[in-house]
Amino acid sequence: MRRRNRVLESFLEIVHEPLRLGWHARLSRELCDAMPTLHALVQDDPHAAVRELRGWIAREPNPMLFNWLGAAYGMLGDVEAVEQTVCENYRRNPKYLFARANYAEVCLRDGDLAGAREALGDSLDIRPLLGGRKRVHVSEVTAYFYAVGLYHIEAGDREAAEKVYEMLDEVAPGEAPTEALRRLLRPRLRDLFFR
Repeated sequence: MRRRNRVLESFLEIVHEPLRLGWHARLSRELCDAMPTLHALVQDDPHAAVRELRGWIAREPNPMLFNWLGAAYGMLGDVEAVEQTVCENYRRNPKYLFARANYAEVCLRDGDLAGAREALGDSLDIRPLLGGRKRVHVSEVTAYFYAVGLYHIEAGDREAAEKVYEMLDEVAPGEAPTEALRRLLRPRLRDLFFR
């Protein structure tokens, strides 16, 4: 049973099922049909995913395809290609929430707190970045607030980072970003030996 975060739920409807946004309607039928296969390739065969996604991006530079390309490079351990893809996605799609969150993480890795803050929004509030919509997918919430938690850690505000973690633990317990933030803030003995 999922716990509920009353603060977030007072201004957002967090959904766990696929969320269709306006830009989905602008996708070609061919891309819509290929998306399940492309998504599976990222996990199953990242080399093939990189080849396929590069081709698709050349035809339809959709921000989600950049996300998947970055994930495929990540599966291959190519940090430089991940960073280049993330930066390109943010440059081309600055309103795309995942592009912002991913770019903020790159900035934080580079020690650029100002760049991360700009990507996350000066208020560190997800609402202005949603373009007026109230329905958000849990993956959007976890990606954004994970980056906000990292920002607080790098800025030296552990208390704020703890609050972000507690909120994520309520909204998305066990999700990879929630667990990654927990490991940074509350490492357990097994975290030290099994990364």
